[in-house]
Amino acid sequence: MSSEHSIDVVTESLAKCGERAGDVVPAVYERFFALSEEGLRVMDHADQHMQGRMFEEVVGLLISDEPFEPAGYLDWELDNHLSAYNATAAMYEAFFAAIVETVKDSLGSDWSDRYASAWHDRISLIMQRVNVLHRPERQGAR
Repeated sequence: MSSEHSIDVVTESLAKCGERAGDVVPAVYERFFALSEEGLRVMDHADQHMQGRMFEEVVGLLISDEPFEPAGYLDWELDNHLSAYNATAAMYEAFFAAIVETVKDSLGSDWSDRYASAWHDRISLIMQRVNVLHRPERQGAR
């Protein structure tokens, strides 16, 4: 699936999710914290406003290729999360899993292989950058 097509499909699924479930941020974070004790420890100080902002930032990564440009927003954000918050690749994976499961639940029988494939493509693209920037040898160099 092309990046542009994946973006369109993920955007479509998010729009349907929003129509059906409204604000899913609390449900996403509840799932995330259940999946990642480490994430809960790092985020225990974050209020709902901060959680909403972070969710919005992640959605921006899912529905645009612009942050992936060389020295773009994604690399800056990942570097910031690594150094300031000690974020890990496992935390990113858990957060994405929480989002996907929340969207999937809200769509019910309308969730399809098409949606699953598009989400997988977008998350894989992001996780490639996460894994490059979160290599142990990079962390040791700080």
